[in-house]
Amino acid sequence: MYGSVTVRDHTLRAPWVPGETIEVFCRELSTDDTLPPLLFLQGGPGYPGHVPLDGWLREALGHYRVFLLDQRGTGRSTRLDRHGDLALLDAAHLSRLRASDIVADAEAFRVQLGIERWDVLGQSFGGFCITTYLSQHPDAIRYAYITGGLPGFGAADEVYRATYAKLAARHQRFYDVVPFAESRIREICHHLDNSDERLPTGERLSSRRFRTIGIELGRGAGFETLAVLLDAPFHHLRGEKRLRGDTLASLSGMLSFESAPLCAAIHETIYPGAPAWAAHRVRAESEGFGEHLDPRSAEPFYLTGEHIYPWLFEEDPALHAFRSAAEELAGHDWEEQYDAAALGEASAVCAAAVYRDDIFVPRELSLDTAAHFRDLRVWETAEYQHNGLRVDGARILRHLMDMVRS
Repeated sequence: MYGSVTVRDHTLRAPWVPGETIEVFCRELSTDDTLPPLLFLQGGPGYPGHVPLDGWLREALGHYRVFLLDQRGTGRSTRLDRHGDLALLDAAHLSRLRASDIVADAEAFRVQLGIERWDVLGQSFGGFCITTYLSQHPDAIRYAYITGGLPGFGAADEVYRATYAKLAARHQRFYDVVPFAESRIREICHHLDNSDERLPTGERLSSRRFRTIGIELGRGAGFETLAVLLDAPFHHLRGEKRLRGDTLASLSGMLSFESAPLCAAIHETIYPGAPAWAAHRVRAESEGFGEHLDPRSAEPFYLTGEHIYPWLFEEDPALHAFRSAAEELAGHDWEEQYDAAALGEASAVCAAAVYRDDIFVPRELSLDTAAHFRDLRVWETAEYQHNGLRVDGARILRHLMDMVRS
């Protein structure tokens, strides 16, 4: 599978709800067992650690033994989805999938493997996990590399006000670059409000769900992806207009949470306080994003981004089984995951890539948090969108490694 790379699989049993444990999986890749260890924490929440053997991973294997952790509930760490044990999809189990639980699993692996300290790379939510790790176990990490994932310290409402504002600016840029996009988005939304269009999975496609494709605007090739989708989306037959099969197939891939249902189910638990469907509430006060805007006349009229709404659990078949738990989690008062004082004393040397136009993790909130670290070197750049590590990971990792060693 990995050619000359040595592969070792590690598992452990970690505490879950009282009286139950969860199996957690971590894969070690090595070309030289004398190299220091690097733990990779994936974005999400709700995604496994498996990544292709190219880009940043191939670069890292020249410097490290790399450990790819499947966050609990994902991959081979007791994957949770509608096709598995439905008894595990309640709020009690899902509430133990937060950054502090992931960090506890990582620490258990570090001790089990006899590693004194390791370096850590975190993409997006993985950076949130690193911030928690340094808050709770400041002596376990030597170097920390964060890409697009320095979290704000505020509650969910503050984060979503910032993300809607970032997305609005990004949207205007998209409309400038792709002149036909706005009229086509409005046309499709009006069509969906008045027609019964079905995705390949059988459910009706609503305009509000269609609008969530705006998440693509935060990715490096997002403008191109959406331009292709919007270029010629309709059949015109005997005076009727219908979405084409390839359009519906593309939309199904973009809109379904089948591959990562936890990303929706536990998304707002990553913030402190009681979220109460924060993205849904803040949407109503964000110009151009209102759920019930008339696409023919509303000014402005935008797609939405990395925002989770309660009705997704009704409309997406992949999320039906999570609906009750998601409602309960939305009402829970979540404790803070970060400790500013501990960050200020942690011995780790850290470097972070902060993307200037990031619509997932707003730059301003990241820079506020950076000020709390004892030693964090910030690389602020407009070269990449949120998925920079996937697009140009080798260069980004090299740059961050150089920063902590300078």
